[in-house]
Amino acid sequence: MDEHGRGWGDFNVTISKGENTTYLTFFADEDTWKDFGKELSCFPTAVSATVSFEAGIIDTSDSYLKLQAYCFDAYGHAAIHVSVDNRKLDPNRCKLEFSIPAEIASINRLGHLLGNWRVGNDPEILWQAITS
Repeated sequence: MDEHGRGWGDFNVTISKGENTTYLTFFADEDTWKDFGKELSCFPTAVSATVSFEAGIIDTSDSYLKLQAYCFDAYGHAAIHVSVDNRKLDPNRCKLEFSIPAEIASINRLGHLLGNWRVGNDPEILWQAITS
């Protein structure tokens, strides 16, 4: 625990879209998802709005994850862009990018899950994008 009483630990993240699946682990404060969750809960504030989350450091050998919610047209259709880099040396390097379309209400629901997540009480969150 740190001076604010927060715990630290490993987060194991699996993200899938069709045949694309990525998995990574990163070490962070147990509250690392809260701000992203709160922003997703009220996404979008405008059609041009984006909300991002980053874990890891792109310029080091640590695994890197970036999630970015965005609207992809003027009608408010939205998606979450996923970018992962395991930052290993070749031939073991793996970089993957894809977007997951989702209704805004579905993205808001993910935000609610992340913003209210009590890692110590429930170590796993499952979310599936809903599209119409």
